[in-house]
Amino acid sequence: MTVAPYRPEPATARRRGGVLRVVAPTDGAPLDPSCAPASAAPFVRLHTRQLVTWQTARDVRDWQAVTPVPDLALEVPSTWNAGLGASHRSYVFHMRPGVRWDTPDRRPVTAHDVVRGFKRMCNPVRPSPSLAYFASTVRGLADFATAWAAEATHRAGDAATLAAYQNAHEIPGVFALDDETLVIELARPALDFVHMLALPAASAVPVEHDAFVPGSPEAAAHLRANGPYRVRRHRPGEWVELVRNPAWEPAADPYRRAEADRVELRLSDGAGRADAEPTDAPAEVPVAPAVGGLPAAEPVDGDGALGWALDPYLLLNLRDPVWADPRVRQAVALAVDKAAVADLYRRHRPGVPVRIAGSLIPPGNAGHDTADPYPTGDPARARELLASAGHADGTPLVLIHPHSGLGPEVAHACASDLTRAGLPTRAVGLADAAYTEALRAPATAGGWQLAVAARVPDWLEHNGRAFAQAMLQATPVPGGANHGGYAAPEVDALIERALDAPEPWRADAAWRAAAERAVADVAVVPILHRAPVAAPRRPDRVDGIAPLPPQGYAVDLTAARPGVDE
Repeated sequence: MTVAPYRPEPATARRRGGVLRVVAPTDGAPLDPSCAPASAAPFVRLHTRQLVTWQTARDVRDWQAVTPVPDLALEVPSTWNAGLGASHRSYVFHMRPGVRWDTPDRRPVTAHDVVRGFKRMCNPVRPSPSLAYFASTVRGLADFATAWAAEATHRAGDAATLAAYQNAHEIPGVFALDDETLVIELARPALDFVHMLALPAASAVPVEHDAFVPGSPEAAAHLRANGPYRVRRHRPGEWVELVRNPAWEPAADPYRRAEADRVELRLSDGAGRADAEPTDAPAEVPVAPAVGGLPAAEPVDGDGALGWALDPYLLLNLRDPVWADPRVRQAVALAVDKAAVADLYRRHRPGVPVRIAGSLIPPGNAGHDTADPYPTGDPARARELLASAGHADGTPLVLIHPHSGLGPEVAHACASDLTRAGLPTRAVGLADAAYTEALRAPATAGGWQLAVAARVPDWLEHNGRAFAQAMLQATPVPGGANHGGYAAPEVDALIERALDAPEPWRADAAWRAAAERAVADVAVVPILHRAPVAAPRRPDRVDGIAPLPPQGYAVDLTAARPGVDE
């Protein structure tokens, strides 16, 4: 791997303090971590903590750049420190002293709070988007989540009812021996389990959160922090203001800082183009799934970089009967002119490497393959397939896309390609929050047949499941990114084989096979692979910019220093 190093910045005359203003997507607000997607981790990091976390990297060739480090835990369990059992299924964590909640009594964060966080990620009202990862790994968590969801079908969804169920039931594989000792038992060894523990879903949660429905505005208004900042006030969908947390002790937090006095997040619903964002925001953090990234970002050295993104791809809502004949799906794959989309990206994102994609898993991720079963831009062949399938023009297909990034341009280009090939298609733009909801619940969000989407990896080592499992596995547990409802027993078996594999090379082979089969089935249509991008090293009036590689190379907002002149 060859990645350009982030060199230390020259000394400046600026001091600690000031206001850091950041433009953030609406669904990336640093609110309830139990419901936050992995893409919100740079914001969640401001006010929450997990058992392990990531550290910034000036040079992402350093192995520490992509390896979790202890956060709430004193150590990352291993066989060397006796925290990891010989079977690699039992992890023992010892809690770091000095970490406290932002409560009147500044109560210590305990192992019981981490157990509560694992339970709350399973809530049936707004389950964590990362739930499927944990459900297939932690002993008994899948049964806990499905039983709670079944119970919720005939119970009220108010906070008291949810808390009563949560507190009356246990996850067999997650338990506290005492306030300082946590045990997590796995259903099977997992090469990537420690990486998963850095996701927002694995945050510790205080008992005070039981009084509110997960993900609700009320929950957001009453968050209790254990990180360097706390939410002072917010207006849902518009802005969030965070100030320093008086209960936070720097000595008990090796990997976060609190350089700014205040952090202001201005939330964008995507209706305003990213290119037109005001320039008064000194730092702008690129966060998926804004298709095309942000224009302020600069590429990490592309060819050797970890963490390339699938950006964009077409998602097919396979619940719709229009896709019942595989020849119709194949026509979609043949109709899209991927080279034209690549040119579009190169015009709007000059300098950011992109490659025409044939595989679901991009370069720099476990299980990547260069195979492409469908050539790009062959409308004549697409029309032949439609004719052989007896497909007749009817109501135009609906292709939804986010307003942010290059979503509109990509959607209209694809809609034109499909229409020319004999599949009349209408592009429909949605604000980011509405778009996310449409993907999360396609059966209830208004009939769409196609969506423009993007996916970045949720971590960088042993991460085949961040694409293949998240996007393809058919599971009754909510969460994941299988928004199209793809279900193939052979692919599910390959995913299970990958999850069971004791060696990385065996897992990679199974991830690759699962992705190849799904692309051949046209579960999705990969369009481009994009190199990872990082926010500018020196935005105007901001110092201390350093990337967090496993969080999409986003800025560590706790270390960013807004301009405060001496």
